[in-house]
Amino acid sequence: MMESGNVRVNVHGVYLVKTPYGQSPVVILADSRGRLLPVFIGLAEAASIQVALSKVKPERPGTHDLMVNVLSESSVKVEKVVVVDIRDGIYIGRLHIKVNGTEKIIDARPSDCIAIALRVDAPIFVKEEVMGRYSVTEEYFSKFYSNLENLELG
Repeated sequence: MMESGNVRVNVHGVYLVKTPYGQSPVVILADSRGRLLPVFIGLAEAASIQVALSKVKPERPGTHDLMVNVLSESSVKVEKVVVVDIRDGIYIGRLHIKVNGTEKIIDARPSDCIAIALRVDAPIFVKEEVMGRYSVTEEYFSKFYSNLENLELG
C-alpha cells in the first residue's frame, strides 16, 4: 500500500545475524511485494521490538512502554512512523504525532519508531526511494545472512 511516496510495511521479524564484526541485531521490514529492508539496530531496541511483537506485557514498563504511556497521558496520538532515509549507513526515521489536533513530525531512530508503533498499532512506512534502493529479496537475504537466528529473549 502506498501513501504519498511511502510504502506500508510490517515487521517480518527480529534476528541476530553474524557479521565480520560479531553478531548484530536486525529488524526486517517487509512490504506487500516481498521486498525486505534490513534495519540494523541495537540489542536493547531489538529486545523491545521483540517484546512488542510477542504481545507479552512486561512486569515493569521499559523505555518504549514509558514513552507510550507519557504520550497517551498527554493526549498525543501516534499517527504513523516512516523510515525516510539511510545516510552513511545510518537509518533516519520520523515519528508522526498529533497534539491537540496539530500534526508534528519528530526526528527519531527507526528502531524507536518501530518499537513505539507496535505498541500503539500505528502503521509503519518506508519511503519508496529507500525501499527501492536498499531492499532485498528474501532469497538474497537468506543467502547473504546464512547464519540467521531468531532473537530469543530470556
